[in-house]
Amino acid sequence: MVVLRALPSACADVQPDMAHPDMLQTSKPARGRPSARADATTWGRFCLVLACAWPLSGHTAVSMLQPPRVIDGTQPLALTLLISAETGTRRYQVPDTLEVTASGDLQAPVKLILRRTDPGPAVLSLHKGENRKVRYAVDLPPGLRGTIRLDAVGIDAAPVLVTLNRLATPGQPAAAPLAGPAPAGEAQSADHTPAMTVPAVPVVPVASSTQPAPAPADLRDSARLSFNDPMYFIVGAHGGANAKFQLSFKYRIFEGTDPASRRLIDNLYVAYTQFSLWDLSEDSKPFRDTNYRPSLYYYLSDTGVHNAAISRLSLATGFEHESNGRDGDESRSINTVFLKPTFYFGDQNDWHWRVAPKLYAYVEKSDNPDIAHYRGYMDLDVAYGRADSWEFAATLRKGTRQWYGSVDARVTYPLARLIPGTAGYLMAGYFVGYGESLLDYNHKLPWQFRLGYALSR
Repeated sequence: MVVLRALPSACADVQPDMAHPDMLQTSKPARGRPSARADATTWGRFCLVLACAWPLSGHTAVSMLQPPRVIDGTQPLALTLLISAETGTRRYQVPDTLEVTASGDLQAPVKLILRRTDPGPAVLSLHKGENRKVRYAVDLPPGLRGTIRLDAVGIDAAPVLVTLNRLATPGQPAAAPLAGPAPAGEAQSADHTPAMTVPAVPVVPVASSTQPAPAPADLRDSARLSFNDPMYFIVGAHGGANAKFQLSFKYRIFEGTDPASRRLIDNLYVAYTQFSLWDLSEDSKPFRDTNYRPSLYYYLSDTGVHNAAISRLSLATGFEHESNGRDGDESRSINTVFLKPTFYFGDQNDWHWRVAPKLYAYVEKSDNPDIAHYRGYMDLDVAYGRADSWEFAATLRKGTRQWYGSVDARVTYPLARLIPGTAGYLMAGYFVGYGESLLDYNHKLPWQFRLGYALSR
């Protein structure tokens, strides 16, 4: 089995004798010593390559060629897999399909299955220094618009960005029809160059199907300034017309040269969340309460913990302040330190569970000394859903006294599935219990069911 691992240093070693204007070829650097040319300048030059990969066995290099930055969105998406032999004569089993996760700006990811388009054998025989290109294509769904991020599934590869132009260009030739691969016994390579058959050499799969697929891109972690908690605006009418909305962002303070770094300074974030309850039934439409929640914390989007049950584990820990900005008897304020692991169970490209217990300790709570009786010491967020479909989620709290606590349930669905070209989610929310806002931490208000729009979930 060949396990592919994306290494920036591998991208720097381009073999001049095999260079081509539309491809990059990688070679394996010496074990334990990064390539001398793999500096920041070289990596920036090749950062748009979809995958620069090398196998642990050291016998092959597999990469994805960069498609044009702007592609015709009315034509099939075409990607090319480059397979090259580095040592000796090798035989490689070429997959019939290539799975890619495509996600647009503020849109839910979409799974694309690309089929092989050019005739060629299912098994390639390559000598040292030889390489072959294998092409794949798929029709793009109409819901994808603008700048699209492509993540290869089953191959540990860097993502790539392309921009879709859905205005058909007159006179542009149609894309080649999708075609299946040629029979395995056909002695022809992917670029129609005869290849020598070496029966005694074992066949090596290009990508092992037994390896777990990489997690899809998490939109909340896709940029230096990104989403933090869910952002939404929803309206209800129980006990009088009212609205509930939340804004939430986080910002990575320092971004080092090593994207896999786990140092404190490289993974330090500041975040700001603002939550409001708006009373629409009164003449002046006053805000019942607004809560301000800045935080400073260490965050790892993926800790590297993977097993048969857990497909991904994120971790956040730090300091948080929450207050409502009022004075006198209506003043509410708490300072906490928290630890929040987020567990993902199941294939993140499909239906899966997300469980995120946020445990906290009160550093200061003089404005509301009994708040733990109603809120407790943990927010438990549980969700079940799929990136491009429904998600059912709830945040649960249990106070230390009696049956004090709350349930904040949410159901969301991608709006782009209903109206192509849009972003965000349709949202329904239900709250019952104590403390929907800090002002009412010790009051149980009427239950509320609300409908509206969510920018993130």
